[in-house]
Parts: sequence; C-alpha cells; structure tokens
Amino acid sequence: MKKFLILVIVVLGLFTIDHPMIKEPREALLNQGVDILSESSKVQRSPAAKQARDIISRTLSLSAEEQSYVDAALATDDKLRAFHLRYCKESDMNLYLYGPTLMQVCDITTEALHQTKGM
Repeated sequence: MKKFLILVIVVLGLFTIDHPMIKEPREALLNQGVDILSESSKVQRSPAAKQARDIISRTLSLSAEEQSYVDAALATDDKLRAFHLRYCKESDMNLYLYGPTLMQVCDITTEALHQTKGM
C-alpha cells in the first residue's frame, strides 16, 4: 500500500510541478497526444474532404497561399459541400482558384462527394 501511495504522490507531483525540466517535456507530450487524437477524429468525421484534399495536393501544384486556402475551404465535409455548391455549381468567382485550376478542383470535389455518397 505504501508503494502505491508513493507512486500516486510522484505522478501528482509530475503533473503539478512547474519546473522547466518537468514542464516542457510534459507539455510537449500532452500536445503530441492532443494532435494525434484531433487528427484521427478529422479522418473519421470528414472522409470526402480528406480524400479531396489528398488528391488535390498530389495532382495539382498550388502555391502556398492556394494550398492553405484549399485546406481551410475543404476542412470538413460540410465546407466541401458548400465550396462545391458555390464555386462548382453556381460558378461564383473565387479569389484564390480560377480557370483550369478551379475546374480541376471542382472535378476532384465532385468525385470525392460521389465516392462517399455525400451528394
């Protein structure tokens, strides 16, 4: 029982001490765990958006600004559907993507939505 009590005290100490030798690795480990959990939840919630982003990044050579716009605009399946409706079906003007690039992105989003039955 004494060993368990000492273990509990040590674990509580590691989580509550703000010494730089303990605080920095603890925060790095916790941030890494949160990143892994959030990335896995994105994959499960937005399969069409993830598929579209992956295909776009593999097939099209976009600038850094265009790539960050695509990542934000196609972050979830709902945003993907809104993007597809606005720019592909209604032919609204897009400040970042235009011409053949927009047409390719529209083709990719259409295919991603059809494959995941999101239409």
